[in-house]
Amino acid sequence: MIKSINITGFKCISQACLDFQKLTLLTGPNASGKSSVIQALLLVCSAFDQKNQTYLKETVKPFAQFEDVYCRFTNAQEVNLALHFAGTEHLVTLNAGGLTATPTEANDLPGYEESLFYLAANRIGPEEISQLNKELCIGQSGQFAFGLLEQRKNKPVHPAIVHSGAAAKTLKAQLTWWLSFVIGTETEVRTEKVTSTTVKTTFNADGMEEITPLNTGAGNSYVLKLLIMCLIAKPGDMLLIENPEIHLHPGAQSRLGSLLAFLAAVGVQLVVETHCEHLINRVRYEIYKKKFLAKDVVVYYKPTVEAPFEKILLNSSGHFCNNQQKEIAFPSGFFDSTLAELLEIG
Repeated sequence: MIKSINITGFKCISQACLDFQKLTLLTGPNASGKSSVIQALLLVCSAFDQKNQTYLKETVKPFAQFEDVYCRFTNAQEVNLALHFAGTEHLVTLNAGGLTATPTEANDLPGYEESLFYLAANRIGPEEISQLNKELCIGQSGQFAFGLLEQRKNKPVHPAIVHSGAAAKTLKAQLTWWLSFVIGTETEVRTEKVTSTTVKTTFNADGMEEITPLNTGAGNSYVLKLLIMCLIAKPGDMLLIENPEIHLHPGAQSRLGSLLAFLAAVGVQLVVETHCEHLINRVRYEIYKKKFLAKDVVVYYKPTVEAPFEKILLNSSGHFCNNQQKEIAFPSGFFDSTLAELLEIG
């Protein structure tokens, strides 16, 4: 499991050292630097040899040019990133000469699309026909997720990921349970191979069959790609997720928190960038209900572009606290964003 990352001179992060837990939540206003943490982690991994390094380098290309990503607040002359595991450290430098890595004999970096999966905020929404790729599983835009489902739908998920409420241990059955739970209504997805490289997807819901993704809620397609990525994971894998709550009703956003807590509790490591208080509050509730340990989650809040990250912990009752376990209020401007207006209404 990745323990921490040090970031210096990258985008709007002049300097930061973030400790990771099984579930690390990054939150704050738009464009404050939350996704930069995930991008920094991907940059480090892309600098070291691995099976899918070519694909990973393509993924990080938008934020791998020094002139585009150096910290302008400090006029950084280079970007320095350090990724820490239990006993090893992976160092990467980005400057005008490009991206370079300090050689290391350790081989503990997670492999992209093998044990490291990344789902970007600008992922693909509803689509009738999807790509099937036999080399990659999900893709940063989720473009291969339905193709992977077609290939693995009748295979069991990892034993640790099995939810007892599902009808079977297969990916299809587990996916049906979680999709119905999150959306809040009985929903099933069906895939059918069209050609060797394409797959057709339909939904069954509310007694209606073969509904095209273009004629049902967009949130169904967005969350389905996320669920597929989550359910192919195994303990020890790492999932990097931006905005899991896209296009979802607040109730569904909240229930996603249960999924994240469920995965982290069985040993899947997640780094999640979110704007959603409902999701965070559900994670707190899972701790309160003793389904998830407070020590296994950390929240980082970045209030402005220039401000540093604020580290927020949770106690065994699900309350926010500091390092001394003293209960604290969440920083202003997030949970209380509409408080003044509500007080004015009376």
